Amino acid sequence: MTSYIARRLLQGALVVVGVITIVFFLVRVSGDPATYFVSLDPDKTPADIQLELVEIRKSLGLDRPVIIQYFLFVQVAIRGDFGNSFRYHIPATRVVLERVPLSLKLGGAAAVIGVGVGLPLGIAAALKRGSMIDSVSTTIAVLGLTVPGFWLGIMLIILFAVKLHLLPAAGSESWRHLILPALTQSAGLMAVVARMGRSGMLEVLGQDYVRTARAKGLSERLVVFRHALRNSMISLITVVGSSIPHLVGTIVIVEVVFAWPGLGSLMMQSVFSRDYPVIMLGVLFMSVITVVVFIIVDVLYAIVDPRIRYR
Repeated sequence: MTSYIARRLLQGALVVVGVITIVFFLVRVSGDPATYFVSLDPDKTPADIQLELVEIRKSLGLDRPVIIQYFLFVQVAIRGDFGNSFRYHIPATRVVLERVPLSLKLGGAAAVIGVGVGLPLGIAAALKRGSMIDSVSTTIAVLGLTVPGFWLGIMLIILFAVKLHLLPAAGSESWRHLILPALTQSAGLMAVVARMGRSGMLEVLGQDYVRTARAKGLSERLVVFRHALRNSMISLITVVGSSIPHLVGTIVIVEVVFAWPGLGSLMMQSVFSRDYPVIMLGVLFMSVITVVVFIIVDVLYAIVDPRIRYR
């Protein structure tokens, strides 16, 4: 197991390096950040503007060939130095780390809601197949998979903030501000967990060992949670693990809709202003989270099913 985790960490590191490299070159063909810092003086001639652009590019380190910029970036990034933010004029590390806790708070709440609500719905739907509970669970799963996150967020704001005045529409001052964005963020995960939980439980409940356990007189709760649920966890772990990158990606939309000052909204602002250092560090952070989650999922496979062994 140890050697397997070491190999996966090495593979993950290569993936992160590849992502960072691709993003590095992509952001540099998106536009010139120097244009955001040109002073708005109506008396300036085109020659003055061009001269100022040259000076700004030099101050930002963008006057050299892109390939040279890349190797210089790698050289300092290895030491944890991503330079100063073009927009905030302070270290990019400080800018990003100030936003990370809020994004982790939102993502964690969304994951808890998604699994905590979706899994019981899926189990109940499987145990009550064809009932009203099954229909409600299936409807929630379909809606969660098809409704766009930004539309759901806007509808929740209109209903709970504008019409009912029960919850705030934006901000992050208290736990009440977390409810609507967390519900929006968790909708897709909740739907996937409910759907896969139902199908996995239905498959396992039809197995011979489940019928044998029931024939021995074991209680239904023991049959469901000790025998059926545990043996359906592999598919659920796979689904939840593969959904984490989706949560990381959609958090940008949710944070913008609810004005949640996390890493996602920071990344959106940085893309518009072409703040290269913040973009690179944000992408690095999201990539590392994704890789770590996939490694944790692989380890959980062996914990849930002792038959799985890694060599």
